[in-house]
Amino acid sequence: MKKFLKFFLISLGILILTPFLIIGFYELFPAKIHNQTVSGFSAGFLSNLLKVNVTGILFRDQVWSGEIYVSGPLVIVPWVTLKIEPGTVVKFKHSRDYKNPLRGGLIIKGTLQAIGTPEQPIWFTSDAPEPINGDWESIFITSQKENIIKYAIVEYAQLGINFWTASGEVSHSIIRWVNSECIYMERSNPVIEYNTIYNCGYNGIALEQFNYDVKIRYNKIFDNLYNTGIHGEATEVEIEGNIVKNNKFGITFDDFSEAVIKNNLIENNSEEGIRLMNSCQAEVYSNLIKNNGLGISCDLGDSQIIIHNNDISENQNDFYIGEGCQSDLKNNQEKITIPEPVFDYQDIKKTDLGYCPGDPNDKYPYIYPTEDETRKVIKRIVGGIPISFGWSLGWDGQYLWKFRHAGAGNLMKINPQSGEIIASFENPGIAQDHGIAFDGQSLWINDFSALKVFEVDPNNGKILSSFKIPEMGGGASGIAWDGQYLYLVSWLDQNTLYQIDRKGNLISTLRLKGPAGQTITFDGEYFWVSCNQWICKYDRKGNLKGKIYSVAWGTWAMAHDGKYLWTLQRTNENWTDPKVYQIEILDDTILLEK
Repeated sequence: MKKFLKFFLISLGILILTPFLIIGFYELFPAKIHNQTVSGFSAGFLSNLLKVNVTGILFRDQVWSGEIYVSGPLVIVPWVTLKIEPGTVVKFKHSRDYKNPLRGGLIIKGTLQAIGTPEQPIWFTSDAPEPINGDWESIFITSQKENIIKYAIVEYAQLGINFWTASGEVSHSIIRWVNSECIYMERSNPVIEYNTIYNCGYNGIALEQFNYDVKIRYNKIFDNLYNTGIHGEATEVEIEGNIVKNNKFGITFDDFSEAVIKNNLIENNSEEGIRLMNSCQAEVYSNLIKNNGLGISCDLGDSQIIIHNNDISENQNDFYIGEGCQSDLKNNQEKITIPEPVFDYQDIKKTDLGYCPGDPNDKYPYIYPTEDETRKVIKRIVGGIPISFGWSLGWDGQYLWKFRHAGAGNLMKINPQSGEIIASFENPGIAQDHGIAFDGQSLWINDFSALKVFEVDPNNGKILSSFKIPEMGGGASGIAWDGQYLYLVSWLDQNTLYQIDRKGNLISTLRLKGPAGQTITFDGEYFWVSCNQWICKYDRKGNLKGKIYSVAWGTWAMAHDGKYLWTLQRTNENWTDPKVYQIEILDDTILLEK
């Protein structure tokens, strides 16, 4: 009877059962698929039978060839290897609808081996007839296995290739026309070499937070017009033999990074060729650094830089060494030639975006309608360089609080009516602010890089106290005050809140029973957190009580004034549009009924 019931449920009720019930039947799923749709619970004939756009889970090793259509997020579980053969075209479902943004993407918890050839690269691209940046999600790698992406083309994604506590290799590939970073990593140690990386909406390569032993070698990173070729935070990396040109910034590091930068050509970047700040260490030697807005700058937080045997010339200014930097400069008028890497593959295109994401004519819908059935935008404030972008927003009962820009800059008190900056205090030593809370007397600021919370006097911006965050396997990404305790959002598990007192003692943890994201605020009764395309409301027991649609792409910080919700939106990180939104909640229950 039990066997019959199990068979009956799997056969007739598969759409409503947890996908893990079919693990025992993995032999039903083919080891090789060619020209197929990947959706539903696995791939091949079952997908064609179901034709449902739900989160996919691949339960056994598989080989792809031909044209593959991924109609939603596809998870490769830890014991599975996905191999993709040369010439395969992987098309991902696109979406530009802020209410229904289900896009295709790969989530690699197992092993990915996508190995093409110079003549037959593997394509990861949008299924849209006229694709644009941000059409599909990303290749998201979360495993410490032998992940390889070689001779591939990755284009039109939200974020190109994302290493998250992972290892692997990206080589001989083209990554382009991506909404944010073309390659991103946290707590990872990949090798990135012989790639062509251009027209990334934010950084070409971003090494953000606690990466180690990263190798970036012999790449061409160019035409990232609105931000940086290579950027790192709290990272250990060796950068050798790259061409980094025609970006806004060439190579930048902050927040306790350690970098060796050698034998690179760094030229025609409109701002700094190399920039260090906030307690970084770097060895810079045998590079050709020319025709940049500024050759090398180093400042803030006891940074240290050794600059030996480089050719640093023809920049508007060759050096800026601030008081916060210890420097050792020798023999930097050498005559150096850096040959461009010779690749055995071509930069081939089937379509052409025609702009760099972030352009004024960018077609991606970063900003959503002012009003829908769930919420209404009352107004937007705080625009212009450099005060719009960031990860923190606080409310003290009368004023908003924000740092001038992400990761640095002065602490600002802002009139919520006009957006006028009422006061500006020198940054008290916060490396990377991720959240501001107010307890009635003090501001409490979460420093993501330092793994600390700082108590700050709102009258003068001075630090009153600090404590290390509880051990949670990583940093905290947001902070809130409920009238008695502080709450920190775990960066690696954003459904978990850490309840702590003002001395940093862990009181308890709270599990949010629903979607959750990096930022949090408290309205006097409920927690509000970012959660995918929504902003979600939770009670003190972690039960989901309401949802509204976000007002723009990327809800990165929140505050509540007792009546209105305030959010700091990403929109496009490089734009100077007003990013602080005042929001009236119209109906936060209607989405719970859908």
